[in-house]
Amino acid sequence: MPLLAARLLEAGTCVGFLDPVSNIIANTIAYTHSRPPSPTPLLSRSDEEGTQESSILSKIITDTNDKFVFQVPLSRHKADGVTIARRSLDGLVTFLTSHYRYLAGSEAVRYLCLARADLFAAVRLIERDRNKRRNGELAFSVTSLTTKVALECAAVSARHPEPDILVKASLTMASPLTDVSMFLAGHGPLSPATLESLAELLRQGRTSMDLRGKDRDKKKRKRSEHTSESIEEGSKNRLGSQSTFRYTQSLKLLLLGKIHGLYLQALAKLPRDGLRKRHHCSLLKGGYCYGPSDDPVSNIILNAIWYGSRFPTPHEFELQFKVDMICTDMLARIECCSLYGLVAFLRTCLPSLTEHDAVWYLFSSDADVHKAIRKAKKHGHAQEVCQDSYLQNAYRQAAVASWHPDPDALVTFAASSLNMESAELLAILQQGTLTDGEVECISMALPPTKFQKVVTSSSWVLSKKQIRFISEFRRKFKHDQNFFVKKVNAVLSNYSQQHGVHYELHIICGVNPKVPEGPSVGPPKRNFKFEYSHINFLATAKAPNSAVTAPQLFFAQCSNSVKETRERPSWCTPVSYSCIDHVRCFSCEFNGAKIVHPHDEEYCGYYKDFILMAHRKHGFKNDHVINNYHFNGDKMATLTEDFIYFDPNMDSKIAEMNPISSVAKELREWEGRIF
Repeated sequence: MPLLAARLLEAGTCVGFLDPVSNIIANTIAYTHSRPPSPTPLLSRSDEEGTQESSILSKIITDTNDKFVFQVPLSRHKADGVTIARRSLDGLVTFLTSHYRYLAGSEAVRYLCLARADLFAAVRLIERDRNKRRNGELAFSVTSLTTKVALECAAVSARHPEPDILVKASLTMASPLTDVSMFLAGHGPLSPATLESLAELLRQGRTSMDLRGKDRDKKKRKRSEHTSESIEEGSKNRLGSQSTFRYTQSLKLLLLGKIHGLYLQALAKLPRDGLRKRHHCSLLKGGYCYGPSDDPVSNIILNAIWYGSRFPTPHEFELQFKVDMICTDMLARIECCSLYGLVAFLRTCLPSLTEHDAVWYLFSSDADVHKAIRKAKKHGHAQEVCQDSYLQNAYRQAAVASWHPDPDALVTFAASSLNMESAELLAILQQGTLTDGEVECISMALPPTKFQKVVTSSSWVLSKKQIRFISEFRRKFKHDQNFFVKKVNAVLSNYSQQHGVHYELHIICGVNPKVPEGPSVGPPKRNFKFEYSHINFLATAKAPNSAVTAPQLFFAQCSNSVKETRERPSWCTPVSYSCIDHVRCFSCEFNGAKIVHPHDEEYCGYYKDFILMAHRKHGFKNDHVINNYHFNGDKMATLTEDFIYFDPNMDSKIAEMNPISSVAKELREWEGRIF
């Protein structure tokens, strides 16, 4: 059938969620808008069967002597003349790199090699490697917004003549309502009647389904078993390759995402009034997720309370206004401090671990270092240091790696026992939001420390310009905070009216004010005011005559205009802590902002940039986005924002590393809103 041969060479990619051969057949038959036949058709009906096969295969087989065909993705000027097989590879790689954060093209190729070009099997490998599960099942959903965008990107990258047709066919064939085995069973050629039935099925487009990790039929179950057998060996192959560094980098970024979720949960537990007074500051300076408790979230809270009570900020340097917004960059830094501290702690306890091993065990243990130690021991990593002091040494190495201003004090606290029954403390920490009284009880139960630095005068540490800068910078922070609080309260009020429940702001815990309305093509070259901000905040529902519930995490897309307009509306929606790495946002990833986005809502940054990247028309490639996120997301450095919470007793090094030569010049660097 010459017409089918022409369709195959135009649209018969192996992108889809069936086995690769079935995907090729489905995509070929689904594409009905082929160009009119040329005066010299590809094949004539009188051609012999062998000649037909040879002619088609010659247009499929890729010339591997051409060094350019190994570029993934292909450069734009080389992509038009390649075979359908090579275009399929680009489509498969693009789907994976568009769907998953921090996945480099070389990693995507390795997953596809292990899966034998089976996209669904490659997805399962990635999902299991990344521990993506919901209710015990793999979290991948065919009908999610991220999946649909990734499918369209794959079709564009594979040079499909009608990308929408590939998307529709892939979703239809993956539906549990569609039994494709009746069409594709057997080894003989498909009859014209079968092809017509399959074409009719694809035209109907039955796509109301939700395919997660659970297999829907025997064929998928068999592929799943093959995938499971390949996982362990596949991991070994990756670790032994030159891409180990890239794989470690991806795991590190994923681990930072998990740690960010822990801090959001800790912020939800700390009392609102306490956050406004002092706990926000102590959390940003010493609230690490390792310490005397076995639970990372409890450690963040205990460390924050301990730091605030043992190293109080002098009264003259306390903020003189209520804090309703956590500084985004400083929150990112304490998360990095925790990451490097956890790695140092784990490698001190188990010296045989490499850095990659430590990151992997922490990631697979949800940043619980004690759980990671137990898992590593089961895999044969021995604890070489058996003296009683090994735990203190581990905490000391962690404190140094975390940049704690007084490591000895942290070691004394973390290695000591609390002056409270463990069951009583556990009951307090595992409930909802703590009250100020419960925080005071915890503070009284913390062991005392002898390590406290005292500086009698700030003039020993700060210059006159720095003192003035602190005052001006805090005023600017307050101004920015008022703007974002006003925006959040407005969208929260609208949401409350729509759902009949009154919500009250708990704390703003993440802001990316650099979100354009359109694509972010060449961000460094575009000097414009960004139209939107992406914001995460915690809010508490207060229903009439009922107890106050735990704060809920929200995502908001707010206009950066002072006045709201119909053309640029602001809105918000609840999100889950676990969704941070399940969806994509080019603007937030490019700027290194750990913002949790909704998985079922459209927002700026979810679509246009990725489509342009698939078209090779964007100023950045996937690897550039990963590197930029890593550069902006790794905040192990002193920040100008440190002056907001400056304490001369603990931050003398910050003053030395951040001299202020001109207050006006420093402030002019942040035109507009800076947080």
